[in-house]
Amino acid sequence: MDNAAMWDVENDSHGLPSADEAAAMLCDEFVFEGPEKKLEVFFSSSPTVAAGLRSFDEPVWSELLTAARCTILHRQSSAAFDAYLLSESSMFVYPSRVILKTCGTTTLLLVLPRLLELAAQIGVTLEHAHYSHFRYKFPEQQVYPHTSFADEQRCLASLLEGHVAAVHAKVIGDHDATCWYALCTEAPLPVADAAGSAGSGALGVSVGGGALAGAVAEDSAGASLAVSLEESSSLPAAVDDLFEVAMEGLDEAVCALFFESHPAHKGASGRALARSMTDASGIGTVLVGVDIDDWAFEPCGYSMNGSRGAYYYTIHITPEAGFSYASFETNDPAFRRPERVSAVVGIFAPSTCTVTLTTRRARCELPVYELSGLERTLHERVHLDTRGEVSVCCLGFAAAGVPPTVASVVAKSRREVVGGNFDGAVGVGAAVDRDAVDRDATGSEASSEDTQEHAQELVTELTQEA
Repeated sequence: MDNAAMWDVENDSHGLPSADEAAAMLCDEFVFEGPEKKLEVFFSSSPTVAAGLRSFDEPVWSELLTAARCTILHRQSSAAFDAYLLSESSMFVYPSRVILKTCGTTTLLLVLPRLLELAAQIGVTLEHAHYSHFRYKFPEQQVYPHTSFADEQRCLASLLEGHVAAVHAKVIGDHDATCWYALCTEAPLPVADAAGSAGSGALGVSVGGGALAGAVAEDSAGASLAVSLEESSSLPAAVDDLFEVAMEGLDEAVCALFFESHPAHKGASGRALARSMTDASGIGTVLVGVDIDDWAFEPCGYSMNGSRGAYYYTIHITPEAGFSYASFETNDPAFRRPERVSAVVGIFAPSTCTVTLTTRRARCELPVYELSGLERTLHERVHLDTRGEVSVCCLGFAAAGVPPTVASVVAKSRREVVGGNFDGAVGVGAAVDRDAVDRDATGSEASSEDTQEHAQELVTELTQEA
């Protein structure tokens, strides 16, 4: 979320670049990928450490996050979990569950080997892992293993080999509009079998309802090893479901509020600036009773985590013209109510909006929302695993007659220049600009080709060590 020094805002009354300036910045690679990658990992309860994963202190998590190429900005703890604000989004640590959400060109999946090591230290085993993300605006800028959905799927299967029997993939919606990518593990292996079957496991892949071949050797005992997720889950169902709202094309006046130069902030900086953004935008009014931990980036951008009992809340905002984006996520079921969804979306006045609910229970239902100024373009419910124990409900909305954003036009032209048709689905050729410039967490630049090569080597090394 840290977009420092992306442009000079001193001569703009709203702190926003003009359309021409936005187009120039996009063409010059001055862009930021707002849509986040998200990884949820569930473990069994520790037989010896009551605090479970929360027993690890901040330096341990900080070291783990180096693999994802992001850093911890602030931690806020509640009775139920620890919430970390990151340089790129957020992390939530429960005793037996970790939720990691990172934006930009982070390498989220590469945290898994270290996370599995921490789990082994407290005697817990993997129950389930779920990885998902909204369609990237600038897929050609991602680095390995996020260069394509196929790469993400292969990496997850490789890193969890010996811990799961199958990894399934789903693409929900239209690749060029509302599109949600999801990977889901199935049938965790018992500890005894996992220790003795390091080469086993299956890679079950279904995209858009169709099966794709291309797996490692299948464990013939996979079906008998299946454990019901409802029975094995160590978390109450009330906090197990995740509700997300992804919004693009935010109203310009709303975007302006998340620039430090906006008059409403009266020159505030640091945490005072963050609080001013929370208040001026109305975010605080929809999160009544929530303990908010907010953060403002310079010259623009905003993140917040919140807690209320066992419920977490998080909002992340990329306000730059041409690729503005905001996300809201919570495990609080109250926010699925139509009036709550309308209130959240109303804060940002987006031109497009995608609403999803992910659950580890068989039924996954959302109301048929009516959002002011937006038309429903998608309503789809799919199972992510073969037994129907993990499912996603996805709704898409768009304003009538909304033209393509500058970002989408430039991204499309880049893909055409590279050649081929970017699809992102497993087994489909993805055109990726291997020479794209990558910007790391410290702001230094390196060749994405070098970064991808290093990441691929790291995956191989970590997998061999595991």
